[in-house]
Amino acid sequence: MSAIDCDNLWAIRPAWAEPGTRGNSPARRGFDTARRGRAGPSRRPAPSAAMSSAAMPASTATLRMLSELQAERQRAERMCDALSKYVPPQLVDRLMASPDGLSLGHETRDVTILFADIRGFTGIAEAMKGQPDRLADVVNAVLEPLSDIVLAHGGVLDKYMGDCIMAFWGAPDSDPDHARRAFDAARAMIERMPAIDAEARAVAGDDVRLPRIDIGVGLNSGDCVVGNVGSRRRWDYSVLGDPVNIASRLQQLCKTYGRSLLAGEATARRLIGAADLVEIDRTTVRGRCEAQGIYALASAAADGKAS
Repeated sequence: MSAIDCDNLWAIRPAWAEPGTRGNSPARRGFDTARRGRAGPSRRPAPSAAMSSAAMPASTATLRMLSELQAERQRAERMCDALSKYVPPQLVDRLMASPDGLSLGHETRDVTILFADIRGFTGIAEAMKGQPDRLADVVNAVLEPLSDIVLAHGGVLDKYMGDCIMAFWGAPDSDPDHARRAFDAARAMIERMPAIDAEARAVAGDDVRLPRIDIGVGLNSGDCVVGNVGSRRRWDYSVLGDPVNIASRLQQLCKTYGRSLLAGEATARRLIGAADLVEIDRTTVRGRCEAQGIYALASAAADGKAS
């Protein structure tokens, strides 16, 4: 997960500490001293060794203010880290940079959606029947590296649905390359699966005979509504629209076609010349009336066969 930039939290300070504020209180002088120290060496001549007793309160206030600012910064950074586990890091960064300037209202954006589902999960659950904690550990051993891949390719983790990940690219910040970034993430997931499978088996233990762990990935692109979804008690930053439904259907069809990755026409058009996708069928995806082109990786070696 990308680190949250909290450098601007130095700006958290009381009103009397604002530059240009009138007054000559010990706290005011202390903050000025701290601010000059952050900006660079002071141009004022060094004080004499014999510090007057009148200067002592200002020095004490400086130390106290520095300590308070440091503690406040550490609290804010911990808050950033905790918040980023529930809110996309991109939104946390924008909130920290401009708390009043971030709109989480609804807007239409051209995005690419990815669904990645663990194949054969029923067999995995059966093999670990009666061991709920270890089953959860195995699922997490798969979902965590897949999530890291999404974030490494600039995606937003929308939600986890049991053993499935939903992610998207193209919001909250516009990205003309969102389809390519999503495709690259999907390819990276597939290439990583042998190592993920081995790690999940190690987590399960030698006494558990797990079936092969693989994934099916569905990709689709198009205009979606992006923004807050939910209630006043809980909201998700998510995407809504027909392209989302098609991406989910394509992920479900991976097993039918024996493929690890299926992409919709809209995504394939955006990747002409940038990805080795070929049309393998035209079919009516459940929930749609007209036939849709279904695309898969041209190279069989690049596509781990979905179990």
